[in-house]
Amino acid sequence: MQAILQDFRFALRQLRKSPGFTIAAVLTLAIGIGANTAIFSIMDAVVLRPLAVPDMNHVLTVYEVQNRGDQKPVALGNFEDWRQQSRSFEEMAVRMPQDMSLTGAGDAAHVQAEFTSPSFFSVLKTNALVGRVFNQSETQAGRNDVAVLSYGFWKNHFGSDAAILGRKVELDQHSYTVIGVMPKTMQYPSTADLYLPFAPDEAQLRNRSAHNVLVIGRLRAGVTTKQAQSELNLIANRLSKAYPATNLGWSVKAEPLLDDINGDQTPLYFNLLQGATLFVLLVVCANIANLQFARGIARRPEIAMRTALGASRVRLLRQLLTENILLALVGAAGGLLFAKLYMHLCVISMPERVARYMAGWSNISLNSRALALSVLMAIGAGVISGFAPALEALRVNLVDQLKSGSRAIALLTRSCTRFASSNETSCPA
Repeated sequence: MQAILQDFRFALRQLRKSPGFTIAAVLTLAIGIGANTAIFSIMDAVVLRPLAVPDMNHVLTVYEVQNRGDQKPVALGNFEDWRQQSRSFEEMAVRMPQDMSLTGAGDAAHVQAEFTSPSFFSVLKTNALVGRVFNQSETQAGRNDVAVLSYGFWKNHFGSDAAILGRKVELDQHSYTVIGVMPKTMQYPSTADLYLPFAPDEAQLRNRSAHNVLVIGRLRAGVTTKQAQSELNLIANRLSKAYPATNLGWSVKAEPLLDDINGDQTPLYFNLLQGATLFVLLVVCANIANLQFARGIARRPEIAMRTALGASRVRLLRQLLTENILLALVGAAGGLLFAKLYMHLCVISMPERVARYMAGWSNISLNSRALALSVLMAIGAGVISGFAPALEALRVNLVDQLKSGSRAIALLTRSCTRFASSNETSCPA
């Protein structure tokens, strides 16, 4: 540990002696590492972790498919049979989006309401940030006049009013009482402004022809998506025989919720962006390596003197790589600032009408995963950009360099004198 600390102190002194090289290298690395950190942070928030849902890989969306065509919403009567007969799911829930007009709460506005069953929140294992979510008793006709606001809608339309609970809002000329506000991390569906109880009557519960509800479910522990799909297929086959007028030719499709949110193109788009920024980082490493090659040639007299004083090639290589890694870590610190600025500009420049369709967009931030990636990229960039130049710098003709190295001898002597005065055990040679 003492030798490593000595290497870092000496590396810091060497970089301070070359401010032009150090500043140019740090700024170049900051751009390369910062761009990669920013793109990863955006991809982490939008693609990898758009929702703060525990065990998100256990949550599935379920659709119906007619004659092997496109996915369609589910008939409520079929959903009731799935919920009662399936053993693969802990719980299943429905939601039904609906455009509504909001009045009686500031300016009139069109809002996106989600009529959901109470199990919707337990399937996602989420609860209200303020207040509570509705319960089963509030899905009965006459008692379903309660509303839960999304965090974004609460912030933008009500100014994050702490006294929002109990306030009345009027939707399509019907009054609802606000009983809760969802946390910021709850952005499913991303377009939802508020949640209302889904209170179907008996006729709707038996309806198998109107395909108008969306279904999610949480798998039981140990059950795979494939097993759940097989069970749903069996239930669908029974229903097609029992109700041929409405169910013949209909099948079931289950897929992970994350796949449903991302779609087919979003992961590909962000993977291409990440690949492009990684290529930028490789170009940065190549530029730093060229600077290091030039700097290594200028330092050959110094390296020759250290070799003459007994330093091994391994010891010198370690010292040169330490300088590169330290340089990259400083560049990573600058890269974090660049990444934060880049993400801020991305968030504020995205039109709200577009951002609302991207779950997790408002949750973009520099988190621990992004910081860890930044450090790993810094170390990798330091090694990649410094290894070849360090080997080239060690290729010295000892006799020729010593003959022309009087200035290097003087510099090294002063360096060793400083180390001796600071109680170091040995000269960095």
